[in-house]
Amino acid sequence: MKNIVTTILCLLTMALLFLFFVQERTSVIKLKPLNGVYVDVPQPEFNMKSFSSGTYQANLEKHLRYHFGFREVLIRLYNQYAWDFFHKSMNQTIKLGREDWIYGKREFDNYFISYMYNITPDRSVMKAKFDKEAARLYKVQRILDEYDVFLFMTLLPGKEFVYPEYLPEFEGPMKEPFHAIEYYPEVFDSLGVRYIDVLQIFKGWKGKTDYPLYPKTGGHWSFVASAMAFDTIIRYVERESGLNLRNIRIGDVHPGETMVPDNDLENLLNLFRPIQPNQNYYADAQVVLDSTASKPEFILIGDSYFWNWTKSVPLASVFSHYYYWYYNSTVHYNPRGKHTSELDILREILNVKIIDLSYSPVQLYVFSNGFLPKALLYLTHEDAEIEAKIDEIASTLDKPEEEKRKSAMDLLFSAPEDYFPDLAADGVPSTRNSRIGEIRNH
Repeated sequence: MKNIVTTILCLLTMALLFLFFVQERTSVIKLKPLNGVYVDVPQPEFNMKSFSSGTYQANLEKHLRYHFGFREVLIRLYNQYAWDFFHKSMNQTIKLGREDWIYGKREFDNYFISYMYNITPDRSVMKAKFDKEAARLYKVQRILDEYDVFLFMTLLPGKEFVYPEYLPEFEGPMKEPFHAIEYYPEVFDSLGVRYIDVLQIFKGWKGKTDYPLYPKTGGHWSFVASAMAFDTIIRYVERESGLNLRNIRIGDVHPGETMVPDNDLENLLNLFRPIQPNQNYYADAQVVLDSTASKPEFILIGDSYFWNWTKSVPLASVFSHYYYWYYNSTVHYNPRGKHTSELDILREILNVKIIDLSYSPVQLYVFSNGFLPKALLYLTHEDAEIEAKIDEIASTLDKPEEEKRKSAMDLLFSAPEDYFPDLAADGVPSTRNSRIGEIRNH
């Protein structure tokens, strides 16, 4: 009897190992993929040199760590065990707060100290960077005003600033805090920059709404709050620009099954079961028909808060076309998939009516992602001048020929004031790119 049991256990073990092997090689059973950033580790190539040096074995181990059979199931099982028994997350990019509130680690660190320390330890250096970017914004705003293009800045709220009472305790080490979200309004006000501070608006709404402004398990404004914010921002644009835009009407708020992205941080936990109890709220938004209202073209340059609008607001009924320049890199919607470096920036910004630079507190440290210096340069200088300067910079670089032009463009577009001193002067530059007239008259 003992031999039979041993044999059965051995056969079951071999069958299980074989099943893991088959799953690894064929993925015959389709499993729900893990959420989060995934960096593939390819199968290493076998040869005697890599084998004898040990690099093949090391790389094979790394590969198998990410490709063993039923990896997704086993990781979710382990994560669920850590959550249920220790209330612990295995994802290092999020922080578990009080009462099961979840925050991004970057936002957590920024609230208690500052994301500044990921860039520089010197506050004066950071302030100088902010001052320069704010001055660029002022100049580009005023130049675009000449061509009836309304450019403004949206200071987005942040979960950590709206609901700090649910943040976990900060364990240090403590450094002197410095927040871009507090510094930028001071500079904007001193320069006369157009902006709307939605963080302060959310703080005013807090405790007065029948829905949460942020979901417990998400990193962005809630479904209903994003629609309310859109309505507020559109009315701000109408007031400041004189445009008559289509407004939205938000229906009754009701509880509903959680929708993405209200649980985007929870998804990063990669659990088997949703966190309970947790209730999210939703409402339908419809456009108020107005035959006198315009449907302008619109560009939003900024971070991922825009994704909520694509779900909570009928954008296609408000704008004739809308373009989302995700961190001023990939272009989404009309057209999709291009990179902003492939675009004629002058033509793009002059052929729309409204441009919104939209950044949350932790993203303000890289505010505009290079859009403003490049826009300022092309609005004020001829294309031929810019090309000549790129060639001049490239000729001074000690790099391979195929890398010189790209590096020269990066240097020029990140700090055009270093190469065109008129852009660094106080006030709005007086020169204009002659191609503006061609674009406007087209």
